[in-house]
Amino acid sequence: MLSYTAPMLQVLLMAATIAYAHPEQLVDTAWVAAHSNDRQVRVLDVRRSGFDAGHIPNAVWLDPESIRDPNNPPTYMLAAERFADAMGKLGISNSTRVILYDDRGGLLAARLWWMLNAYGHSNVALVNGGWVQWTAEKRPTTAALAAPAPATFTTKVHREWLATLDDVQSGIGKAGTRILDARTVEEMNGTDTRLSTRGGVIPSSIPVYWEDVLDPTTKQFKNAEELQAIYEGAGIRRSDAVIAYCWVGHRSAVDLFALHLIGYDHLRNYLGSWEEWSKRMDLPIEPFRK
Repeated sequence: MLSYTAPMLQVLLMAATIAYAHPEQLVDTAWVAAHSNDRQVRVLDVRRSGFDAGHIPNAVWLDPESIRDPNNPPTYMLAAERFADAMGKLGISNSTRVILYDDRGGLLAARLWWMLNAYGHSNVALVNGGWVQWTAEKRPTTAALAAPAPATFTTKVHREWLATLDDVQSGIGKAGTRILDARTVEEMNGTDTRLSTRGGVIPSSIPVYWEDVLDPTTKQFKNAEELQAIYEGAGIRRSDAVIAYCWVGHRSAVDLFALHLIGYDHLRNYLGSWEEWSKRMDLPIEPFRK
């Protein structure tokens, strides 16, 4: 029979408290190295550049900007048939386990994670630390291009993952709904307007900067205890319905990924985000208050 000292029990208890609710959403580099060539696994590189110079062996590339259609309001989703065609050409079927990585800690990969879930494909994970961790460990890379056999991918929109402008409007100040702003302080206070004509925030929104959920060096996600402290500290409870936004839905998807990782289940991405909201002069904006 095993016996434990008080310090050992404390360590075990701490380990138990940091377990993710959805650990299947994250894979480490060792798992990728062992499984990237599995028949039912497809690794997607969603970096904006660098794929031709070197990538994870057996990975295929998807342009991260190709999955959002700025001319398709109110959802801004890529049309279902176009999305299905893009996945099929990459060798992804509805039974494929999709593994995503980028070089920005999930900034680009998380939006595809979200979109796959919104189109009914939940068997998807991010590489924890992505390209940053892969290269830091000096794992093998290649410039060779994989040629996956085309597959059939069918879509079914799961509306519970998606927020439109109307959803955001109805969520302002609503009990049990939290609107999360993943942008920088400079964007919110108006000193960095980027391509918008005005700064500010959507009324009642809560700031949770997307990079705060990552280790600043490794770009890996913080443990569950740390993530829970971030969101609970911001006043976002597990029972809340969360609508997240940024500029075009990249950074908000990272927050949604982190929330789902620790067990938050009512999560929607406002893909129109500040790009849409700021251009509508009839919509309310509040000054950012830290």
